[in-house]
Amino acid sequence: MYSGTDSRPTLRQLEYLVAVADEGHIGRAAESCHVAQPSLSAQLKQLEHSVGTVVIERIGRGIQLTPAGRDLAERARRVLRDTDDLVALGRQSATQLRGRLRIAAIPTVAPYLLPRFVPLLRELHSEAETHLREMQTPALVPALARGEIDLGLMALPVEDESLDHVNVLDDPFELALAPQHVFAGVEDVPVDELVGEAVLLLEDGHCLRDQALEICSRVGAEEAGEIQATSLSTLCQMVAAGMGITLLPRSARSVEARDGTGIVVRPFRGEPPTRQLVLTWRRRSPAAALYRELGETLRDALD
Repeated sequence: MYSGTDSRPTLRQLEYLVAVADEGHIGRAAESCHVAQPSLSAQLKQLEHSVGTVVIERIGRGIQLTPAGRDLAERARRVLRDTDDLVALGRQSATQLRGRLRIAAIPTVAPYLLPRFVPLLRELHSEAETHLREMQTPALVPALARGEIDLGLMALPVEDESLDHVNVLDDPFELALAPQHVFAGVEDVPVDELVGEAVLLLEDGHCLRDQALEICSRVGAEEAGEIQATSLSTLCQMVAAGMGITLLPRSARSVEARDGTGIVVRPFRGEPPTRQLVLTWRRRSPAAALYRELGETLRDALD
């Protein structure tokens, strides 16, 4: 039995507990926190004495959090996030972002918008220390909500009420195909002429795949067998090899369909299917107003 004391858990102990909750393994948690395993274990023991209950139990050769430990880990996440917000609040001015700024972008946006976004950010907020990550939407949204990243570049919808966003770009889809394809000989393609076409798509986890599947379902096109790609670049290489056609966001055209890539792009006739790209942040972030201004500036720059 553990008895509580008057001491309070330290932020370091809470950080270690969250790392164990995330990794499910003491050794990996220690590695992620850049600390020796015995030191991490000792701090967790002190945490247990402080709160008066067992938070971690050993199961065979592994470990798991107790019910109290899981509850404490979730509360610890909030404490660490609020502490980061407190530090950020002290660093920010009314007009400038300062210190570490963690930005994540989905893979179908990162190569195409970050080269335009980052120089703009550095020009406007020269004291911000930019850290970039590429994350798929299912990982990006919870990481943003937990305060593990500060800003996200992604596509709508953003299904978390704790997050806010500003639209930065309406990004129409176009048709990417090999030069010998019949559609290469026309100026634009009616969407309903995709009936029966084999469309190459990204693998599961990419929101662009879900958007493309919805479009295919609507117009009667079909996914190209079991063929899936891990990136838009790979997808376009498959198109160039004559393996099918694909839906390419216009924002990616200058990179993926530039001269020499072996593919041509044709717009859709009339109102094209479009994705909305947004800059996203936590509503309660101390820098929320500056993030909104930054998003609006990016939107104007992308027009």
